[in-house]
Amino acid sequence: MAIMFCVQGIIVTDRFRELERPQTGRLKDVVLMATVTGFESLRFPRKSDMKQFAELFEPLFLGSSNEARRQAAAALSQCQQIPETVAALIGGMPIAIAAIFLTRSKAIADRTLITIIRERGPEHAAAIGRRPNLSPLVVDALV
Repeated sequence: MAIMFCVQGIIVTDRFRELERPQTGRLKDVVLMATVTGFESLRFPRKSDMKQFAELFEPLFLGSSNEARRQAAAALSQCQQIPETVAALIGGMPIAIAAIFLTRSKAIADRTLITIIRERGPEHAAAIGRRPNLSPLVVDALV
């Protein structure tokens, strides 16, 4: 309920209660990070865990802020396994979001890296080129 005041003939609404409610975008950021944290905590994710995570991840990731996307990409870059669809989604994002993931993640399949190299710009290829231990197939795609 808003309280209204009249200050020098101008009606002012006291809307401090609105600050207590999480904004829709912020709520999605929180849910995205909780989902990523939950997935990270799985030491050996089962096939059903991977599928469920992929289904939850995409709409949350696409609906979140760029900062939350960067944080999620950085966190997932440390996971040993991630669904291929998730890797492709993050890798296809603008380089400001995708760079750390493309450079560090060991969970990206070579075919996904090659697709990103072919479909995205030179910035994505440069990030992939900084990965340690590139396979001959990925090196050929970079050349």
